[in-house]
Amino acid sequence: MNSPLLPEPQPVFERVENSNEIIGIDNRLIQDKQKRIPELDGLRGIAVLMVVAFHYVNNQLINSNTYLGRIFYKLTSVGWVGVDLFFVLSGFLIGTILMNNRDSKNYFSTFYIRRIVRIIPNYYLLIALFGIICSIPFFSSDYFLTGNNVIPIWAYLVMLHNIFIAHRQNFGNTSVSVTWSIGVEEQFYIVFPFLVYLLKEKWLPWLLVLAIIIAPIVRMQYNNWVPAYVLLPCRMDSIAFGALIAYTNHFHSLSAFVRRYRTAIVFMLVLDVAICIFLSARYGDLGIFRNTLFAIVFSAMVVFALVYKNSIYGSILRLKKLVWIGTISYSLYLFHDMIIGLCRHFLGNLGENALETGRGGLVTIVALILSIGFSWLVYKRLETPFVNFGKKFKYQE
Repeated sequence: MNSPLLPEPQPVFERVENSNEIIGIDNRLIQDKQKRIPELDGLRGIAVLMVVAFHYVNNQLINSNTYLGRIFYKLTSVGWVGVDLFFVLSGFLIGTILMNNRDSKNYFSTFYIRRIVRIIPNYYLLIALFGIICSIPFFSSDYFLTGNNVIPIWAYLVMLHNIFIAHRQNFGNTSVSVTWSIGVEEQFYIVFPFLVYLLKEKWLPWLLVLAIIIAPIVRMQYNNWVPAYVLLPCRMDSIAFGALIAYTNHFHSLSAFVRRYRTAIVFMLVLDVAICIFLSARYGDLGIFRNTLFAIVFSAMVVFALVYKNSIYGSILRLKKLVWIGTISYSLYLFHDMIIGLCRHFLGNLGENALETGRGGLVTIVALILSIGFSWLVYKRLETPFVNFGKKFKYQE
């Protein structure tokens, strides 16, 4: 009998009779009638909550002197890996779009127009707000908001700031530091469509496997952790894993693959966790394989979300509040750091152990509520209209 946790795999995408509708591309459809995959929104929700917890909890309990504070510090200390989950999701979703439309007459133009209207409006709003805050003398003494402008503003505008961050080994202004990953994503968007278009079908998975192998080697070349964290060649393993999932589903069958290799997949996950435990216990760190090891886990999470929709795992990912957080995850990811910086500026900057005080906890709660509310507003009034505009540009056969 099948376990309730891992029932029989379900088809990843459904083709609707007498229609070009394909459920599940970029959490929407490539064609006219678009539907979201709630399980992937649930994963987005998990990813962004991990990042928010890292910044709102872990970063405010750095030198906690209390037992409870140290527990929460430890629990949220790996929240930064939520970005790796975003990368795996991006590799899968973008890979699926490109592979499905490789033969389209307007393959490049439609892809880039849709990416621009999806990414740029929210991102440029953040950069505009950042510029306004920096120009107001009232905020000039706030190091978190305006006090570390070592990255030129034009680098943010053209999304090359992650390269400057790597070169200067400095994340620059904290309130917009999360945008390094947007630079990685955009550089991926520039390169990968050409690879999908130019390479023969049989060579693409080998290139992706090569990217997974090379990424840790590239990370090993840096003595400082910052370049190894923010450059595309150093983070391409997570994205490549997602693209491999897309390739497997597009040219074969992801459900059939999981059905056939389920035991091997479970064994790989157990081995992956065992390696993480061993390296952490022995060396206190996962070293250059850190991102690759996490990417394996997140890839399995994506695969299981797609093929085990009727499982307990699938039902958890479909929880309404988690799915809702996933729908606003892009805005929440972008704006949450700036909003907590503003709250701390107006309500009290209480230092690195802010959560150990009642006032610090209140400021953090207020920042979280404002971040979620503002992100929902941006999603409704800015992001959604632009995404709907992008849908007018269709891939042509």
